[in-house]
Amino acid sequence: MVKKILLVVNATEESVGGVKFVAELALAADAQIIAYNVVDVSIAKHLKVATGAGESETIVKLQEDVWHYLYDVEDICKGMGAKIVLQQEEGMPEAKVAGAAKRFKADLVVVPHSHAGGYTQSRSERFVLALMERLECPLLVV
Repeated sequence: MVKKILLVVNATEESVGGVKFVAELALAADAQIIAYNVVDVSIAKHLKVATGAGESETIVKLQEDVWHYLYDVEDICKGMGAKIVLQQEEGMPEAKVAGAAKRFKADLVVVPHSHAGGYTQSRSERFVLALMERLECPLLVV
């Protein structure tokens, strides 16, 4: 029985692409969606070098960028009548997502297809494989 769905949201269009499907699933199961983002600190370090901005400045900018996507996801879900909460953290995505799934007692984790986390295809595949090894619940890639 699915009562809590952890939906990984990133600053990519792929993140928003499967939201209607997840909202429909949540409505059918009377489940709550937890829209969740992890600001990848390793990306922040790379961007810091490329932009010359400080690391904390870069993390704040990344957080702000993703909030727009989180709010879009929230608007879609609420418009469909699905229950949703938003959550954002910083750290290493694989570990944080697995930890959040356990902490929130998620029955299902949903990640966007293709460029999960805004990464290259090979990084996306490693992200999904790492989650498969760490999660105690099913993983759905949409």
